[in-house]
Formats: sequence, structure tokens, C-alpha cells
Amino acid sequence: DKTVVASLEGLFPTADRRVRIRTNMRIYWDEAFFSVDERPAPVDSTRLEPSAADLHYRGFSRTYRRGGRYGPHWFDYDSVEVAPRWRDLVGLYTRYGPVGELLASADDRYVIMNAGDEVTVHFDASRLPPLRPGWRRDFFLYSVGWVKDGDLNTATGRTVEPLPFHGMRRYPYGADERYPDDPEHRRFREEYLTRRVSPRF
Repeated sequence: DKTVVASLEGLFPTADRRVRIRTNMRIYWDEAFFSVDERPAPVDSTRLEPSAADLHYRGFSRTYRRGGRYGPHWFDYDSVEVAPRWRDLVGLYTRYGPVGELLASADDRYVIMNAGDEVTVHFDASRLPPLRPGWRRDFFLYSVGWVKDGDLNTATGRTVEPLPFHGMRRYPYGADERYPDDPEHRRFREEYLTRRVSPRF
């Protein structure tokens, strides 16, 4: 499920306030509403850094249709299939084990996951302040990354590389750009990118 919030301020060229939502994707809307001049609700934010993170193979959660035959696909996390489902991209992936260092900041040292991989992230809940009476706690997971699939129509869709990085002007980038090659990034590649994967079918 997703909640999408969009500001419409200044977007109406006339007094007509009708809104049309268009997409070329199959999206199921269960609710739509608007608000005008609402008073902002008080919010207290507490940032928690991961206390530990582990990369491992898990497999694929069973999918089913939520809400009937034509409902959106949903996942049963407790029902897992471990057999491969897609052609793997060839290249070096992050080795299994602790990866907390790679989640500490939004830099160009990140976890490279293959299909079926999972990162389990732990947070220290004792660092959260007690809730005030009548308040509710929500969680927002902030992540930075890239997604690359093995579709034959995807540029360089057969290999893990070239590795994306924040300073690139386009992807795939040309010969005038390259992934950072300073000592910190070389250590990252030598220490973490040691799991070689080849196509299984």
C-alpha cells in the first residue's frame, strides 16, 4: 500500500477544480480526498541509525491477489520459495554478512543485491522517546539507491556493472565518466564486492 500526497497549489489555470489522474500503469485506488487550509498537525521526529544490518539469501515471498481475483498483487512474507525466478545479472555482488557500514550514509558505497537477497536491518528502539498521551508513532524508512533489472530492453541489462554513482550525468555513462576510484571506494570493492554471480539459466 502507498499513500501519495500531492500539492495542487497554483496548478489550476481557471476556476474549474476538477482533477484527472492518468497513468499507463495498473494502479488500484482505494481512496482519494483533498484538504484545504488544514492546520498542520504537530510532529516530533526522532532519527534512528541502524544498529546492525545483515545481507543474506532469503528467496521469494508467495504472491496472491489481495481483495479477490482482480485485486493488486500482495506478498505473504511467511511463505517463501527459494528456487531462482529470473536470469541473474553477471558480475560481483555484495558478499553475505554484516553490511551496516554501507547503510550509514547516502554515498557511492552501497549493497548490491541479487534477486532473492534480503537485508535485515535492526534499530535500537530504546533510543526512542516515550509517546505523549494521545500520540501515535509512525515509521519512515529513508533509502537511497538504484534498481536495475535484467530486461533485454534495459541498457547494460545483462551485467551488474557499470556501477551507478551520485555524480554521473546519465546511465549508462560514457567513457568520460567513471565510478569513483579513490582508496575508500577501492577498499569497498575489495572488501564487499566478492560474490561473483553467473546466470543459472
